[in-house]
Amino acid sequence: MNKFKAKLYAEFESNCFKVFGVPGARVREILTFPGEDLFKMYEEAWDFGGAVYMRQTMAFTILSLEMIYHETEIGRKLNDGERAERFESFDLGMDAKTIKEWERIRIDQLMERELE
Repeated sequence: MNKFKAKLYAEFESNCFKVFGVPGARVREILTFPGEDLFKMYEEAWDFGGAVYMRQTMAFTILSLEMIYHETEIGRKLNDGERAERFESFDLGMDAKTIKEWERIRIDQLMERELE
């Protein structure tokens, strides 16, 4: 495996423990729908936008799952500002500006996939 990718997967594992206290395999199990592979999504992120986009995609998936748990606990959806504040609090590199940029790139990626 590419040493840079290996570092990102190790960071994913570390961030899963940081946010949830569980291994990345458990988070992967929760976030993967039948017939899908979360790591395939990360590999596609690497292919589309490189290491930075892959890292952001990993962080975004972890933080999105955490947000779902939190919203369930508080009984309501977070607004964009609350979401950004919560994401920033975990110190995974996802602030409001980064979230918007990641969303823009993700849309570009999905649109390109549709054109294939």
